[in-house]
Amino acid sequence: MNLKTLALTSIVAVGGIFGSVAPASAGTCWFQNTSGSLSPTYCKTDVRINSNNHRVIDVVDHEGTAFTLVFWNDSTVEILYTNGVYKGEKLIASWYNDKDGDRRIYVNDFEMSIRL
Repeated sequence: MNLKTLALTSIVAVGGIFGSVAPASAGTCWFQNTSGSLSPTYCKTDVRINSNNHRVIDVVDHEGTAFTLVFWNDSTVEILYTNGVYKGEKLIASWYNDKDGDRRIYVNDFEMSIRL
């Protein structure tokens, strides 16, 4: 193996480790952490039209918890958990678009944000 091949192989290997790009279906989410601030993470998102002709967003967070978000014009959002410990639970929260265009969601004292 010559030096040129070795160098190219090293670049490809290091690029694969450090230069990974989120898949096209990944969105960016921020979840409230123990200090009360928001921590960024990747989440899988899928926008679809449900059987009631409403635009909904299906989300799978970094821990594998799946939930569906239905945003309403009155600044409320329905959150329906579709797996995990909270499966079947439905929460009503409030939301707004922040200065970056992300959706900020508040449920009692918990906050999250999602980029669509």
